[in-house]
Amino acid sequence: MMTLPLPAAPAGTVQEQAAQQYSYLVQMAQQLNLALGQLEELGSGAGAESARRQAGAYSEQAQEAARATEEQYDTLRSMILKTAEQVEKTTEELTARLKEEYVASSDFGSYVAKLSAYLEANPQAMTQYYSFFSDLKANVEKVDAAFSHYKVDTEGYIRTGIVYYDGAVPVYGVAVGQDLTCREIDGQRVVEQSNFRAVFTASRLSFWQDATEVAYVSNNRLYITNITVLGAIAVGQWSVEAAEGGLAFRWIGG
Repeated sequence: MMTLPLPAAPAGTVQEQAAQQYSYLVQMAQQLNLALGQLEELGSGAGAESARRQAGAYSEQAQEAARATEEQYDTLRSMILKTAEQVEKTTEELTARLKEEYVASSDFGSYVAKLSAYLEANPQAMTQYYSFFSDLKANVEKVDAAFSHYKVDTEGYIRTGIVYYDGAVPVYGVAVGQDLTCREIDGQRVVEQSNFRAVFTASRLSFWQDATEVAYVSNNRLYITNITVLGAIAVGQWSVEAAEGGLAFRWIGG
């Protein structure tokens, strides 16, 4: 049985290492094509089964080789970046800022509301940043209010494009996040920082709290770290509900 050797450790200059990896991938593709050709010629029976096993072995070796190559890629990339004598980056970006302001004033006080959107587009992604600010001052002599000055501002964003990297491969999707909300009532400031965001890609819908992925939906399943049920849970033809002293299972099927 012919086996496919793993690639040798990187040696020589960057160009020589790239040539070594290319030569190895060409040899691997040739052997895989040979195995597939033998599989088609043998047809069915024990010979076909043997060829399929051989092709499966080649596939496993190819996956191991791909993983080894990716590790070498990460190592080589890190070495290049850390020891680079010349660094050049060219990026074209498009930015735009949109604003809206609303002001109202009367004998009862004044109200100011400001909305702004900042659009940033570059080769990696297009990001939209949003902010809201309001300032309300009450004339306590004219109106009965529990406060005289109330301010609130909040920020959020929507990012479309590369949302994260899976190793060296970019993952494209949409990320929606809420960063910061501040309230100030009569000089007393309250800051609410959630850093919660939802990320949607072609194969996964995930929810993040700060830097932790707390839940995601993938392959027709929901994965979640912690759960709080406010009502009931329906499992097939059964309902699980909170009851005095524990849980109650109730049949809801036909």
